Amino acid sequence: MMTRLIPLLLALWPLGTQAETRAVLVGVGDYLYLDADLQGPVNDVGLMADTLMRRGVAAAARVPEGAVRGLPDRVAILDALGGAISASGPGDTVVFYFSGHGAQAPDLNGDEGGGMDEIFLPRDTRGWNGGMGAVENAILDDEFGTFTEQAAARGVQLVAILDACHSGTGFRAGPDGDAAARYITPAQLGLPDDQVSDAVGQGQAPAGDYVFLYAAQSDQRAFEYPVGDARLWHGDFTRALTSVMQEVPDITYTALVQAAAARMRTAGGQAAQTPDVEGPLAGAPVIGGDAPGLLRMQVDGQTLRAGLLGGVTKGSIVALYAGQ
Repeated sequence: MMTRLIPLLLALWPLGTQAETRAVLVGVGDYLYLDADLQGPVNDVGLMADTLMRRGVAAAARVPEGAVRGLPDRVAILDALGGAISASGPGDTVVFYFSGHGAQAPDLNGDEGGGMDEIFLPRDTRGWNGGMGAVENAILDDEFGTFTEQAAARGVQLVAILDACHSGTGFRAGPDGDAAARYITPAQLGLPDDQVSDAVGQGQAPAGDYVFLYAAQSDQRAFEYPVGDARLWHGDFTRALTSVMQEVPDITYTALVQAAAARMRTAGGQAAQTPDVEGPLAGAPVIGGDAPGLLRMQVDGQTLRAGLLGGVTKGSIVALYAGQ
């Protein structure tokens, strides 16, 4: 099996003011103990990094100097997110992005009202551990909720983007036959039958300034599929979301998710996934809307440098205008 570099990326993007934005971007494609590898996350992380740079600094095609890379194990992910929040202060923003498998597991503390916890699977997820009564090394939605509380206590705005199955309330469908679900079944995780429930937990809404963008509802699967002539795999939600973020400077998070959902429907996916957004910042502008490097499409002379992921293919006719 070919080994792919699946990075965990921690970087800082200044937005031209005294406030700072720190981003933790996680893509998990190669699983150590689960037979459930994905092809899209490594591409998703690069696409999201490029998109954030377009919205935060002059347009660039490389990861900025000072970025920290690492393998997306459970401890590394939690340490990176906690470190980004701890390094931030009032008025700062932390962006957390996760691309990989999601699943559900029995609620451990009763906050889901008898339902199942949404869980997200790092590289070192091992499956069900009967002694622990949990999926070993998985990250629970409750743990992400703790980070939301920590950010609120520091006056930090938190933006979380989750491209995984069962992402809704958790703080990919292709046009051809090559779609792959970002989903691990209870059987694959080794959950006993008596631990599996059809009930979907809702959890408690945390306090603070935050917005969560979900690839799918808590009872839905999310998909990835190959895009363009190069057949590069991407999460359907990530592809649609970043295309809107690169093209539309002034947009709210709610409008962003609505526009991404419309593009996903236009692509004619094989299975339904409905993105969602929640949080007090849902109606706020997406970060970096006034970034000087943000362009609808990059053009170098007669050469179009971007746009293949937005539906522009060889032979397309593109009209250029001086303004929107």
